[in-house]
Amino acid sequence: MTKIFPRSMALFAFLCAFAVHAVIAQDDSPAMAKFKQDMKAAVLNGSITVAQVKQLETDAETLKAAKAEQVPGAPIDLLTPYRAVSNMKTTMAGVAPKDREVLHQDLQAVLASKTQPQAAADPSPGKKLGKDTFKAIMFGTPTEAQVTQLQSSLNELQGIKGEQGRPLQQLRELSASKSQIEQVMNTEAFRAEDRQAVLDDLNSLGGGGRR
Repeated sequence: MTKIFPRSMALFAFLCAFAVHAVIAQDDSPAMAKFKQDMKAAVLNGSITVAQVKQLETDAETLKAAKAEQVPGAPIDLLTPYRAVSNMKTTMAGVAPKDREVLHQDLQAVLASKTQPQAAADPSPGKKLGKDTFKAIMFGTPTEAQVTQLQSSLNELQGIKGEQGRPLQQLRELSASKSQIEQVMNTEAFRAEDRQAVLDDLNSLGGGGRR
């Protein structure tokens, strides 16, 4: 029997959000059909309750809404999606290990069955930093304090970008905010590939900082 470790549980919770969205969108793919069948079996054998399934749906909708509300120039909110995924981790941790592993495999199959959209033009460094930080949080195991710090630092960077004049002060503020993000990212709470992506984004912004 495969044991799901905390970081795998984070991936599982994020995949659950993806799959619940697909259910709501009436995805009729064979992979989704198997997921629905196995989820129903898990409910029937008492491994997961109907109330827990509804809670997953609620948290998935919260995550979806939080992502939709992120528009250019608006304050960055990382805590709302982080809390939604944390709730999903808690819910899925209560599922019997055997069914949890089956559902995990189903969700990976659903994700693999999705056609990848055509690659868009590379986003600006600031936008890419926000996207990569969001991904790092969703697939990592940060604490709420760490997510709060990342959210605060990203909003500070966004504010610095919108300021006029005071170039030396802006440079100091930019360097300080980057260092705060680097300090959080250089912990074991994040996957190596996600950590490197965020650090590369920070380097593209210029303004110094420290590793």
